[in-house]
Amino acid sequence: MNSSLYIGATGMKGLAEGMQVTTNNLANVSTIGFKKQDILFSDVLYQTQASMGDWWNAQDDSRVAIGQVGMGLQVEAVRTSYTQGALESTNNMTDLAINGKGFFQVTDGQNVYYTRAGDFQSDNQGVWRNPQGYALNGYRLGADGSRGELEPVQIDKFATLPPKATTEVALSVNVVDNTDTSVNSENPFFSLLQSYDATQGTPLTSSFSQTMTLYDENGKGHTVTAYFDGAPSSNGSKYTEFVIADEATVKTGENGEIIYPEKGDGLLLAGVLEFDAQGNLKNVSAFSPSTKGSQNLEDWTPATLVNGDPAFDLDGTQVSLNFGLSAENWASAPASAAVIGQNASLLPGMEDATVSAEFPTTAFATTTFSNSYKQNGYAEGFLRNTTISTEGVVSGLYSNGETVELWEIPVCRFTSEDGLRREGNNLFAATEESGMMEMGRAGSENYGTINAYNIENSNVDLAQEMVNMIINQRGFQSNSKVVTTADLMLQKAMEIKR
Repeated sequence: MNSSLYIGATGMKGLAEGMQVTTNNLANVSTIGFKKQDILFSDVLYQTQASMGDWWNAQDDSRVAIGQVGMGLQVEAVRTSYTQGALESTNNMTDLAINGKGFFQVTDGQNVYYTRAGDFQSDNQGVWRNPQGYALNGYRLGADGSRGELEPVQIDKFATLPPKATTEVALSVNVVDNTDTSVNSENPFFSLLQSYDATQGTPLTSSFSQTMTLYDENGKGHTVTAYFDGAPSSNGSKYTEFVIADEATVKTGENGEIIYPEKGDGLLLAGVLEFDAQGNLKNVSAFSPSTKGSQNLEDWTPATLVNGDPAFDLDGTQVSLNFGLSAENWASAPASAAVIGQNASLLPGMEDATVSAEFPTTAFATTTFSNSYKQNGYAEGFLRNTTISTEGVVSGLYSNGETVELWEIPVCRFTSEDGLRREGNNLFAATEESGMMEMGRAGSENYGTINAYNIENSNVDLAQEMVNMIINQRGFQSNSKVVTTADLMLQKAMEIKR
């Protein structure tokens, strides 16, 4: 009977702890990122009873059973369930939820913690913090996409993007009209260059043109135009001459009079495109002036090849122009454009040219082709908005139309999540039992994705917890009845002595 009292007491104690776990789960049914707990019980050591069991046929090794009596219940473990909680959308971009495995890493400046609660907000310094003031850690990204050191994510809402000079231009145009509108019998392949007149509203007349906006190192935009015009065909090839010219700048004198620039001012590059009978680009030749504004063909020498493409000077910056063919060297390059004359075979060629991955310049007989260009420069921009990808990359959208990757928010995983220690405030701390922590890119391998404008709700199943509460209550009631019954039995035994 004394054992019954003890056994009933262990049951009441264990189920009371079970009720504590259940009520804690119920209390946190609406807590962001909360992970419910489960309590596990085990039975206590058994007592082997003497004179229990029997021998069969009086043989030493033929005992039928071992008689044992249980000694009650004990709490074996309280473990956390890391199952996914439901995601709830919000209107706050910095509300982040991990869909899958992993944790955010946050810091108080000295210690680091881990959390599934991603309800972050920007403070007056631009640092992303949770309601308790812990800062979210991330990697600052360089201009080349390289990661910096792990540090608190900080975004200045008044940040600016410095201007970048244009260094590369890719032209993807289809020269449908190859009419020779500008004719020079002595130099038919450079008639555009020699007829260019910057003092006129329209510097020259051509069969086709493409206007581009390029930027210098100060972020100033330059209207640069590519002019195309037909040239004499020979040997089954179709030739098109081109001129690249910057807008002519009109100056004002001391008395307000207009001073026009030199006739050839604004000329940057000139050359010839060679197409086969089908209109595919076969060769590019290009010349640049050694003297600004000169229209003397002797001053035009083969252009420097930068990254395989002919380059021109725009306010001191070398800009490479990709028509769709690239090469390391010119083949049979003449001393100057004056050597070419009427002989197309004297034009320099691209040695071992390779076709660009982009759609190259063509001369197809179709008008459905969409002409376009790409350049890598821009003016100064002001931060207008930020976005966060599912890979955790924070990008800034600037007023100049540029999008720049600023930060990468990593996801942390552990060898054993069950070894993490709860610290309150939706935080977990690493321990020896949790094993090694690994940081990875969200959405890669076995790391969860990051969803902006979302929070992760508690994974508590309300119906299951209510069932557990009833089971614990009834179990506790039954064990308390065992204690009172055993007490009555002891009392009755004492009455026999009287």
